[in-house]
Amino acid sequence: MCAKLLRMVIVAMLATVFAAGSSIGFARPLKTTAQSRESGDQDINIKSTRRKAQKGNSSTHYNLGVAYHRGQGVRQDFREAAKWFRLAAENGLVDAQYNLGLMLALGQGGRQDAAEAAKWWKLAANKGEARAQYNLALLYKNGRGVEQSPVLAAKWFRLAAGQGIPQAQYEIAVIYFDGIGVDQDFKEAAKWLGLAAPKGSADAQYRLGILYRDGRGVDQNFGEAEKWLRLAAAQGLEKAQTELGPLLLRKAILDQAHSAAVQ
Repeated sequence: MCAKLLRMVIVAMLATVFAAGSSIGFARPLKTTAQSRESGDQDINIKSTRRKAQKGNSSTHYNLGVAYHRGQGVRQDFREAAKWFRLAAENGLVDAQYNLGLMLALGQGGRQDAAEAAKWWKLAANKGEARAQYNLALLYKNGRGVEQSPVLAAKWFRLAAGQGIPQAQYEIAVIYFDGIGVDQDFKEAAKWLGLAAPKGSADAQYRLGILYRDGRGVDQNFGEAEKWLRLAAAQGLEKAQTELGPLLLRKAILDQAHSAAVQ
């Protein structure tokens, strides 16, 4: 049994690492207002939509923006998409404000303009749009288009996390884990990691495993630590693979000591 355990330890410590994308990009565009967000794509009647758009209908402005952005019923044209999104955004349509911000941040239909993106995302974020809150938090975290502010990054990540955005749940957990822009709070970090880790984030699984291993923010539990580190290691996360071996060895030694004490 000991020999088998030692082989497991060696495998965990020397496992080949496959690169796993850990960077988190901006949240993606929304669907058209002509359909429910749960339904699949449906064609937009371009001629009818154009007629309505000429009468100043914000929803049709937005739908034309989506059509041009996707090349749905028309030739794909990011400049046209941005034009129609802007008209809808100026009339207060939250989805248009979000999408326009995304196009500006990515440089679709024109030059990249993080400051202008921040302006539109802030409008949408203040109206409760979760992905705008998350993207705005990224800008504050990295100082893109706005003055870098860990405090404001934490504020917007927390709001987006509360609405179930997995990336935001991980980001706010890291903020509490490291104490950046907030007082360090391992219990709060564990709470958010506990929401992000089951959704498949290897980094969240790793950090949650470390908290259980060290008993920070949660009761020390080597079984839970092994569970989360194994999941992260299985996704190719090198640091999880590195930590798993010593944990298994430590766990085996404690198990042996416990068995000896019982005997």
